[in-house]
Amino acid sequence: MYNLIHFAYTKSHNYKTEKSIFNIITGKKSHQTFFDACSQQLLSLYHSMPKLKYPLFEQYSSNSNINEQQIQNIISHPRHTYDSLLNTFNALQLLTQTLSNIQHDNYQFVPITQHRTVHQKVKDLYKKISDDQLEKSFIAELTLLFQSLTNHNNDIYIHYYLQGFEESMYTRQQVSLIEAISQEMLFELEMRDLVTLMYEIENEEKYPLLHSLIILPTLLNKTEKTYLGIQNGLNFKQLAAQQNVKPNTIDDHILELFIKGYITDYDSYLNHVEYKPFITYYIANRSERLRSYKDTFSELSYFEIKLIIVGVERGELNVT
Repeated sequence: MYNLIHFAYTKSHNYKTEKSIFNIITGKKSHQTFFDACSQQLLSLYHSMPKLKYPLFEQYSSNSNINEQQIQNIISHPRHTYDSLLNTFNALQLLTQTLSNIQHDNYQFVPITQHRTVHQKVKDLYKKISDDQLEKSFIAELTLLFQSLTNHNNDIYIHYYLQGFEESMYTRQQVSLIEAISQEMLFELEMRDLVTLMYEIENEEKYPLLHSLIILPTLLNKTEKTYLGIQNGLNFKQLAAQQNVKPNTIDDHILELFIKGYITDYDSYLNHVEYKPFITYYIANRSERLRSYKDTFSELSYFEIKLIIVGVERGELNVT
């Protein structure tokens, strides 16, 4: 676990506090924490250790017994939180379990998860697979996925958690014993596998079926209202009036929507400004404070600066 914490330190900006890193790892529900996670390439660590207490976090942080090689093996994803990675894998588990059981005419089994969003994703894709007779295509994609994971990571561990007809998945404790790896180290390796899996199935051309299992991070309730308002054509002022909040609050909601992948149309919010010079400057000066960026690019609002940073870190905005 301390390897993940020290990895977060290697990614974080110098002026960020320990509390900021702790908030990311434990998943504090604040727009500042969302932005901190995204802007420091730590989004996939967000809410990865929700039960971690601050004294133990400080103890891990001060641990000087650091294995540099183990830290180098840790990777992060710029577009998905840990919950998003896990829920997407849960959807893959449930679909595999469902198809396996139904192939053996067994319609009475306990689903691997009760998560409503996961169930809906699987239900929709299962219907498509069943209606279009795509069972063989699913198996081919699943096989290709785990071959690609093995090629990328050499040893993989999340395959132990797949479940099929009359075949239960392993527990982390069992996998730990089988592989002779501590459960803490196994958690880090599982996260690496989940990140690699997400990178893979983001390729819709390569995985047309599995791509549709991707589950985006959950939105805060107020942000969800803003999202519905945007879909209904409301502008900034109307959104703020609808929720009786300040326009800055709507700015935060829109940034959350971009950070979590619900909106990707940056030009709709940046169409009146020339932002490419800022991208060039930002890439060369990633660790500056927002105030410094504002001083250098006074024509940009703080909202626009943050939005451009989000776009760059998510890999959706560039200078070309």
